Amino acid sequence: MTTSKTVRIGYIGAGNFSQRRLIPQLKRIPGVELVVIANSTPESSRKVADAFGFSRIAEDWHGVVEATDIDAIVVGTRTAMHPEMCVPVLEAGKHLLTMNAIAGDLQGAQAMLRAAQTHPNLAALVYPGQFYLREEAMMQRLLRDGYVGKVLHVFTYWYSRFFGLGSQFEIANRWFGPHSKVFGYRRGFELPPPGTDQQARDVRPESNVVLGEMESGAAITYIHSTVGGDSALWRFEVYGDQGSIVCYPSGQAAGFPGQVKTGFFGAKTADKELQPLPVPDELKDPSGELRSVAVEAEFIATVRSEREPARAVPRFLDGVRLLEFADAWRKSAEAGAWVEVPQEARV
Repeated sequence: MTTSKTVRIGYIGAGNFSQRRLIPQLKRIPGVELVVIANSTPESSRKVADAFGFSRIAEDWHGVVEATDIDAIVVGTRTAMHPEMCVPVLEAGKHLLTMNAIAGDLQGAQAMLRAAQTHPNLAALVYPGQFYLREEAMMQRLLRDGYVGKVLHVFTYWYSRFFGLGSQFEIANRWFGPHSKVFGYRRGFELPPPGTDQQARDVRPESNVVLGEMESGAAITYIHSTVGGDSALWRFEVYGDQGSIVCYPSGQAAGFPGQVKTGFFGAKTADKELQPLPVPDELKDPSGELRSVAVEAEFIATVRSEREPARAVPRFLDGVRLLEFADAWRKSAEAGAWVEVPQEARV
């Protein structure tokens, strides 16, 4: 991997999220140079280059891949384009950070994984969903220290306009390990009557339930709703043979401002009620809040061979696992039966 402190970046497809989050964060990292960018049009490329200080624009994404004066490429285009673009990036010897999800289908994701495995000296990472990144280190600490003992059952609930199972699986997979079987159930409800708020009418009223078995022997229940409303709080509940944990994520950081309860609460098996769990000082940021995973800094540190990326930043194998799990869920929901998660997802 690159040993120089300077990391020269090429960018393909800098949309709203890239301009709002990724590029400003990259610019803050010492030794990062923004070299070349290609958006869908030269006008868009020039606008972003001028706004953020890229040295030049490329005519199209091929020009970024073929550039000889860059070390790493960020691919911020829509998911369907990822296999077409990301495989050549790795074949060109460039480190790669691509957006979530890894690909639009399992076949494309597997092609990207094969390319990454062929070039193991290159960083090949997927930008994670923005959920529970602030809670990552604390949950990992509690699980590692055995607060709940052996994990027996995990429950997660989220309220959003769209299903988004992948983002929740991504978290559960890294916290609790591989899934072996899945059962999916989807229930739609009647549309709201005329005169209801337009945004509410644009969302299909439904609930989704996913039951899973994990290789560890634990059970997991995913529950998603578009009808729960802001009073139904996002959370992970973890039940073990020695205690339990409830984690409410930071609403503002994850994009759901209705989340009025945040933080960690726990109880040992003999306790009558949950109590707030104190956050160790070393897990706090300067403001005293839980320190979030800085994905951009993790990518640059990986390119520089300074360390392995934080577990919260998915590798390409994690991206394949996610799509295999989602595919198994769809098959289960259609058949009304348990479905085995493919073996590769458990490697």
